Amino acid sequence: MFQAVDAHCDTLLKVRDDGFSFSDDGAAAVSAGSLRRGGVVLQFLAAYIGEAYKPYGSLRRTLELIEAYHRMVNGHRRFLFPLRWKEEMTQVGNRCGALLAIEGGEALAGSLALLDIFFRLGVRSIGLTWNQRNLLADGSWEEGSRGGLTRFGRQVVDRMEALGMVVDAAHIAPAGFWDLVALCRRPWLVSHTCCRSLQDHPRNIDDRQIAALAEKGGIMGITFYPEFLGESRGDVEGVADHIEQACQAGGGVEHVGIGSDFDGADRFAHGLEGACCLPRLWEALGRRGFLDDQIRAVAGGNLIRLLAQSLPERPGEIPE
Repeated sequence: MFQAVDAHCDTLLKVRDDGFSFSDDGAAAVSAGSLRRGGVVLQFLAAYIGEAYKPYGSLRRTLELIEAYHRMVNGHRRFLFPLRWKEEMTQVGNRCGALLAIEGGEALAGSLALLDIFFRLGVRSIGLTWNQRNLLADGSWEEGSRGGLTRFGRQVVDRMEALGMVVDAAHIAPAGFWDLVALCRRPWLVSHTCCRSLQDHPRNIDDRQIAALAEKGGIMGITFYPEFLGESRGDVEGVADHIEQACQAGGGVEHVGIGSDFDGADRFAHGLEGACCLPRLWEALGRRGFLDDQIRAVAGGNLIRLLAQSLPERPGEIPE
């Protein structure tokens, strides 16, 4: 079985709001049982700030979801461990790494000091925007404004790179994407998206963006949401279509991964309804002529490489 890394899920919402226990196999797309059966060795867990909490409730909501993350991980230590430091990458595969992320820069409330606090709480990736405009940049709904990173957004990116946090450009408008191409010194991530050449949707990125991301050493996570895949591609083969196109646009398999969006969307590609279904995707890639080493890279090897390059060294003293 290929070892998988998933760059995005919203399972923390179920833990916080629905009383979901990570042991309840079948109650969510991501659970201990489904991750085991799917061969997932590292799962990004996003603290997503819903629209109802923006802007004034964003910090409170983020802290509630971070508490849910720590409660979930601490309650399942035999299977999960909180991935925070570079040297902890050696544990990946023995237990499942749980990387805490934030989806939406609203959580920062305009304060760089909060970024340092989130780092101390274990956050290792932040998606700068959701679909709306915020204090960092314009989201994908604001594409027509042609607004990029703000001054504060640039400060956040600089500080994230200094701390060893992965910048996530999922949901950002194109102008902000190109600002990141010019600004970022470290590899970065578009955690859950698809290819705009196959489905013209504002949340997808085009071939020029894919090539630029690859040139910077970044990774694009293909998501399983039918609206981004295209309704005619809303199955396992459709996800494989987007993976194949991303590999072609980026010049190889080295900059492509997956970002399922499990437990965040209302539906998923047919045949990929949960983490346990991931082997079906690797089988589909194999039928298309992908070699085992190439499948291994897309399944998780590329994201493992990015994290090995990006995560901070312990003891994790915050740089001055």
